[in-house]
Amino acid sequence: MNITEEIIKEKIILFLKKYRISKESKILVAFSGGPDSSALLWILNDLKFLFGYSLEAVYINHGIRSDSDMLAETKKIKKISEQIEIQINIIEIEQGLIAEEAGSTGRSIEEIAREYRYSILEDEKIRLGATHIAMGHTLDDQSETLIMRFFQGSGIYGLTGIPEQRKEIIRPLLVFEKKDLTRYIENKDIPYVSDKTNFETLYLRNKVRLNLIPVISEIFPGYQKSLGQFSDKMELIKPVLDEYARPLDVKINKNREPYFSLKDYLAISDFRQLETLYKSWNSWINRPFDRLSFRFLRNALGNRVNNNSNIVLQSSFCKLVRVKESLIWKRVVVVSSEKSYLKAITKGNNKIYSGLLINLDENTMESKDAIWVDKKSVKQPLLVRNKVDGDSISLAEGVKPLKKLYQDWGVIAEDRWKIPVLEDRSGIIALLGKPFGYSNRIALKYKNSSPGNTKFVISAHYMEKMSERSE
Repeated sequence: MNITEEIIKEKIILFLKKYRISKESKILVAFSGGPDSSALLWILNDLKFLFGYSLEAVYINHGIRSDSDMLAETKKIKKISEQIEIQINIIEIEQGLIAEEAGSTGRSIEEIAREYRYSILEDEKIRLGATHIAMGHTLDDQSETLIMRFFQGSGIYGLTGIPEQRKEIIRPLLVFEKKDLTRYIENKDIPYVSDKTNFETLYLRNKVRLNLIPVISEIFPGYQKSLGQFSDKMELIKPVLDEYARPLDVKINKNREPYFSLKDYLAISDFRQLETLYKSWNSWINRPFDRLSFRFLRNALGNRVNNNSNIVLQSSFCKLVRVKESLIWKRVVVVSSEKSYLKAITKGNNKIYSGLLINLDENTMESKDAIWVDKKSVKQPLLVRNKVDGDSISLAEGVKPLKKLYQDWGVIAEDRWKIPVLEDRSGIIALLGKPFGYSNRIALKYKNSSPGNTKFVISAHYMEKMSERSE
């Protein structure tokens, strides 16, 4: 064993002791097949006899690369599993699903893939009874993350970088450079797979790694250690902020909307106001979108709160309003004439328009008249609206325009607005045609519910007759 191997092993032993990994622990390794996660899996496998923990791994095919590439890689993963004698669970996301969601929402493939990845890891942790999820992030990943967050305008908390440990997630390799880990697996002849997309500048992280990092490293050769120290300093600031710049208490009203005291808000510093806005937004169950920009929120800081207006902030999807002595987050929901409607639905009965009720429940008995989807797969808000030109739904038989579907059903043009279209931020989830004598049609990606997951069960009830169908 050379010095690099000794140092790596000693530091990981200290890491496992620090986070109290023991014989009662079960570690699930997030395994990509690359050099970093391969080193992690081999080292943890070597040390399991010392600590007594059990070990499994999960490999996720994100459905982004070609079928041929993924077939070849999956075969290698299975061989690695047999060689190391560790169970590697292979999870496959439907081909093109992430790219489709990125295209329909305007978000990046990287961001959506990350959400899917963490959701799957959490599901597998529960299914397998694991106590920890081990991820193979390195010092290089830390540096890239800090650089990206800096140029994206992150705040102090974001500039602490990737944490060593967050809840059940642990990152034992965070102090090592990739080159050290590559040397380690080459010296021990450990097999791994190479992802050719790592050398393509299609994604932001790759652009930073391939285009920006070489320039930075030439000017600042010790940039990784410097960024690591910078992250540590930001970490030291966090307790100070938590103590002296803590946000206000946030409550949730009967409509599940977050609110806080206006008087207390006006009495605190701009930074505490900003933290209160973030905290209240993050506490909003089923909030309209995942993020708010600083440019938007700064209009409610300091003395910018206009005492003559009840609306403090407003965007196309949310608003912060003054109600008596409180500031409350609310959705912006448009309901216009009967032939044009848009409404967010919440648990229980929701009146959409005269004659139409939609019921939303969780984990109730499934009915042939209802549709059900995994709660985790829904990107809130959950909306019901009328059909608009250009609408289409992705079904098992392919993408079908709603206009063609209604023609096949024989729905006359003047009645098509009545059939509710259910959607979230990713696009159309389903058509609720059952109450009108047609079918409920659910989009392909929402069709299967994972065992044990919380399900939304949605049914529509129409109290008035539609016009006679055309022949």
